Amino acid sequence: MNNVQIMGNLVRDPSVRYTKNGTAVATFTVAASTEYIDKATGEVKEQTAYINCVAWNKLGEAIGNFRKGNRCLVNGKLQTRSYETQDGQKRYVTEVVASFIGTSLLDSQNEASNFDNFNENEDIPF
Repeated sequence: MNNVQIMGNLVRDPSVRYTKNGTAVATFTVAASTEYIDKATGEVKEQTAYINCVAWNKLGEAIGNFRKGNRCLVNGKLQTRSYETQDGQKRYVTEVVASFIGTSLLDSQNEASNFDNFNENEDIPF
């Protein structure tokens, strides 16, 4: 099973582009943090992962309306793809392809769980 679920804050405003045939594609990065206890010092520390995500079609257009710092929940699948640079080098990209995005317009310090939910198979109210 290939299923990913992350919750965090948008690192920057999502970037929405359109393919040649008019399909919307948004790229965005989610900062997901976790706390742990440092065994040597006993201190509580925080570790943050920056996770690249992509959303297509109406879901991509919807996430394009949100801004840096918005809290979001992303469900999707993990995908690794490759491409070749102009100088012939092969590059690999690992990202989450979103099938569901829940966002909160509250600031990132508010732990309330009221999210606006967007699913790739539903009409988005924008």
